[in-house]
Amino acid sequence: MKKLICSVALMAIAGTTFAQNSAIYKAETFRDKGEIAEAAKVVDEALANPKTTKWAQMYNLGAELQAQLFNPELVKAAQGLPFDTLAFANHLDKSIEYYIKSHEADVTPDKKGRVKAKYVVANHSRLLTMLDYYNYAAVFMNQCGQKDKSVEFFKKYMDLPKCSVFSDAESDSIYTAKRSAYVQTAMNLAVLNFQDKNYDEALKYADMSMKDTVISRDLYVIKMQSYLAKNDSTAWLKELKGAVEKTGDVNFMQNLLYYYVSKNAVDEAELMVNDMVKNAPENKAAWYMKGCVDLNLKKDYATSRESFEKALAIDPSFADANINMAYSYMNEIVARRINGDFKFVGNSSQTISGKANVDAYKKELAIIKGYYEKALPYMERAKELTPDNPKSWAYALQVIYENLEMKDKKAEMDALVESMK
Repeated sequence: MKKLICSVALMAIAGTTFAQNSAIYKAETFRDKGEIAEAAKVVDEALANPKTTKWAQMYNLGAELQAQLFNPELVKAAQGLPFDTLAFANHLDKSIEYYIKSHEADVTPDKKGRVKAKYVVANHSRLLTMLDYYNYAAVFMNQCGQKDKSVEFFKKYMDLPKCSVFSDAESDSIYTAKRSAYVQTAMNLAVLNFQDKNYDEALKYADMSMKDTVISRDLYVIKMQSYLAKNDSTAWLKELKGAVEKTGDVNFMQNLLYYYVSKNAVDEAELMVNDMVKNAPENKAAWYMKGCVDLNLKKDYATSRESFEKALAIDPSFADANINMAYSYMNEIVARRINGDFKFVGNSSQTISGKANVDAYKKELAIIKGYYEKALPYMERAKELTPDNPKSWAYALQVIYENLEMKDKKAEMDALVESMK
């Protein structure tokens, strides 16, 4: 009876082994005849069979077959020929998945704790050659309008060096060697997730990219808009401050200034800009922002000019610093008129008579003219720096030329202003 039981058991084991060998043999036969799709089908059926035992070999064979189905599409894509993007992506994905599973099965100890790896080198070698292909698949999916698949493949591209096939040291080496590509991928994921309103994911990948790249204005926009969508105004303001400090983008500066002006938060704004210039005294944006706070919130025109001068010392071609330097003179003269510093100028109801009054009137005009004379070179420099943006300087120059009685220049600005209406 015992012999019979042993015999039945041996037959069961032999039957399983035979079935495994049969599937492998059948797949290899199809492969050798060039019927790769049929061979891959046989392997997939065997892998779906819970009685399969030769996992490492079966997955390796399946990976090779999927790679053979993938390669023709890769060649066509490389040559700029029409190709099947879906087949490209699916066969690539399956091939990489199978190589990884083959490796994992290959290094798994048997019941006696032994590891008899046969495919480690082959799987490792093949995956090294395929590192960039997920990136291509992601781009192709995005071009086809399949954003979800594009995001999926960009993520797989980012994660592949961390798979079990590569050691930690090798993974670090891969990320270092392909640094710019992975940074760009993080940016792509930030953009795609933002477009799909996946704001947490957009923020995650924006942060990932910004840790290791030249600061991008677009990434700051994505982060700020994501925080606004999440109703997190505190994080939005912090990001806007960072954008001003890191990028020097004038639009960011104007947005930050508008935030403080709209709240009339003079003390808060002053604290912010003082910290900026303290932490980054060589940053033109820091001095420019301090000048803007002094000019627009504190109405301290002389102090604002000191800051604009420091910004211009760092970058003489800083157009907005030139513009605001000019406005510091123009706004001060307006403020002095409102404050009653001038007795005669601007008082149309008063008749000026007597030598003393006429002399006082001329003195006032000379003071006013002096302000406009000081404003003139800065606004003309802005015109020179930004000839395609007349709205930023034409109206101011019109006023300056009028007050300096520069009739020809005034007529030129009048015509330009009229053309912009």
